[in-house]
Amino acid sequence: MVVKVKLEGLNVIKARGKWYVYVRATKEKLIGGFDGTRADLEKRMAMPDFIGAYNGRRKLTEKRTYADGTLGALVYWFENDCPKYQTLADATKKDYTDAFGWLRPEFDYPLDDIEQADIYDIRDRCAKEKWPRFADQMVAALSSMFSQAVKRRKMRTNPAKGLDKAHTSDPNANREWFAQEWAYVRDNAPRYLLTPMIIARHAGYRGQTLVKLRWPDYAPHPQHGWKCFRKVARKNQENTMVPAVEELQEYIDKLDKTALEICTRQDGTPWEDEKQMQTAVSHYLRDLEREGKIGAGTTLHGLRTTYAADLRRSGVEIGDVAAALGDRSERMGAHYTRHVENESKVVRAFNSKKKR
Repeated sequence: MVVKVKLEGLNVIKARGKWYVYVRATKEKLIGGFDGTRADLEKRMAMPDFIGAYNGRRKLTEKRTYADGTLGALVYWFENDCPKYQTLADATKKDYTDAFGWLRPEFDYPLDDIEQADIYDIRDRCAKEKWPRFADQMVAALSSMFSQAVKRRKMRTNPAKGLDKAHTSDPNANREWFAQEWAYVRDNAPRYLLTPMIIARHAGYRGQTLVKLRWPDYAPHPQHGWKCFRKVARKNQENTMVPAVEELQEYIDKLDKTALEICTRQDGTPWEDEKQMQTAVSHYLRDLEREGKIGAGTTLHGLRTTYAADLRRSGVEIGDVAAALGDRSERMGAHYTRHVENESKVVRAFNSKKKR
């Protein structure tokens, strides 16, 4: 007989048929690649060695008080009393919590002694112990917190501001999908994964908006009559209206309303957060890539790029593309359609050559 004990703070994921168990705060893997049913996994998690490892991690992450003027005291203030923190997206808060969890051994460090060189040292060590992108995420969390601290005279300067990136970004990340890739996914993806993808493809929404999109946000336009989405973007608080094109409207109107949210998991319940949804989509796309069905580099966010590129190729001005994306700046419209502008230049160059 297995005694069931509620283990808090764990993230249990099933990917490609196997189970993985992580500490939610630190992303530390406690079980990896476990083969079996959920019941088998629960039996494994009830074994003494796993309980010991779990309790050991819990002791390391238990809350304690830190003296005023220390990094730990500032983190507590930031997460509990800083107004700016409360406006952050849930996914951003989770990223910051993960970063601060890794930084916990440094929490007794006096704020007045922290210099930019210290942040570089911590960042470089983090990149080795974790990975470069996580190190940059950690610096971003510190910089956000320090900037708020400076405004409230808790710190003199922000030593995490302006650091070089540990991770080198791929300029082709979140690329535009090819037509044949979208056609295959549209015709073969399971409905619970296709729903966020088809909305991203035809409405251009970010993952953080998709996961919060609700049925009342989808209704006929009061003036024009056609159905549209109306949603305030969490990232910039822009109130956007996006018409539902015929293909998207036909799809949405056939969905079962199993929850208040439009995008739901396979069992019809809402996604926990955007990361859970994006991870599920990513696993599916990478499986298709290994099978040779689609190319490398396809992402959920790449469908936002595809949406913008489609508008630009149809003759929509860059400023209007930005508005359709829910971005305040025309610069973002240009960012998502830069490759389309380059294509136009190449076409003009070849057409000029033909005329000679």
